Amino acid sequence: MSMVRRVRSISNEEGQKLARLCRHPSDAIELHRAMVILSSAQGFTPPYIARLVGYSPDWVRTLIREFNLHGFKMLKPNWKAGGNWKFTQEQKDQLVALATSRPRDLGLPFSQWSLARLRDEARNQRIVDSISLEWLRIVLDEADMSHQSIKTWKASKDPKFEEKRKRIDRLTHQKHNPPIVLSMDEIGPISLQPHGGKGWFRSGHPERIPSTYQRLKGTRYLYLTLNVYHQRLSGRLYRHKGGEPWLDYVQREVEKYPKDQRVYLIQDNLSAHWTADVRGWAKDNRVTLVASATQASWMNPVESHAGDLQKLVLAGSNFGSWTEVRREVARAIAYRNRERGLRKKQFGDTQMRKWKVHRRPIWKRH
Repeated sequence: MSMVRRVRSISNEEGQKLARLCRHPSDAIELHRAMVILSSAQGFTPPYIARLVGYSPDWVRTLIREFNLHGFKMLKPNWKAGGNWKFTQEQKDQLVALATSRPRDLGLPFSQWSLARLRDEARNQRIVDSISLEWLRIVLDEADMSHQSIKTWKASKDPKFEEKRKRIDRLTHQKHNPPIVLSMDEIGPISLQPHGGKGWFRSGHPERIPSTYQRLKGTRYLYLTLNVYHQRLSGRLYRHKGGEPWLDYVQREVEKYPKDQRVYLIQDNLSAHWTADVRGWAKDNRVTLVASATQASWMNPVESHAGDLQKLVLAGSNFGSWTEVRREVARAIAYRNRERGLRKKQFGDTQMRKWKVHRRPIWKRH
């Protein structure tokens, strides 16, 4: 079996989508697979990614290979109903074509399809005599379609897109004498409110959190740093997002390293990250500021970690004070750093676990 070491070249739109899935996944499987693909796109090797997500290097290579072959479909398991098809291929194609059409173009008094409206129109057009909502859902699922929110998109018009991408790529995987490379970003705003989550409970008796709350204590931003080569996270809560708190945070993080060594700081293009004060301080303190491409923050390696950490801290929580949040953030960061240390030992070059690799596409496995 061929050794796949890196994901294919991805577009900026695909990179933004992966970063979005890392921050707002629908389930743990999707989160970890998105982390694998995004980390690979950022230049990290399979053994390196394996320590990040807790997979074996062989499984990471399998995920990368499946993404190269099948794209975003592999990020989610695809659970399918059994039984034989009741409809011809022509009928299925017509149903899919109807679902991708605009209702107003057909003279209908609404702009979006629901399954019920789609079924009614399919009957009116005599595509099928009858069809249940679940069978209609299965037909659309087989065509790789799902009911999604309409979204805006951002295209990077940065003329130095590839140049910046290659520079970050060179910085983040030097095999010998790697420099100090820090990746920084903010998460937020975070407010003191109940946050939903998932867990194991007795049937019909889930854990309860309040559905009503008052925002009386403002918001905070979590400033986050990843030491790229040591894969260690650190973070700090701030009241505001801007040039002054960003400079304060950068100074605190850089002070952890010897003054005679140059520090490379990867950050996005938020104006607060590039104020005159930040640039001047960096120039005087052997800090090189490295920008990701415009509208391409997914190039920043810390993006792969932000959503996972946010889920660790906030999922299923109902904090009453920022002191509690600050304590839990510190505990979550310590846990992630400790967990990576254990994984590094577990998945060392001489102790790799062998996973059975099936030929069937992974998202179709039950």
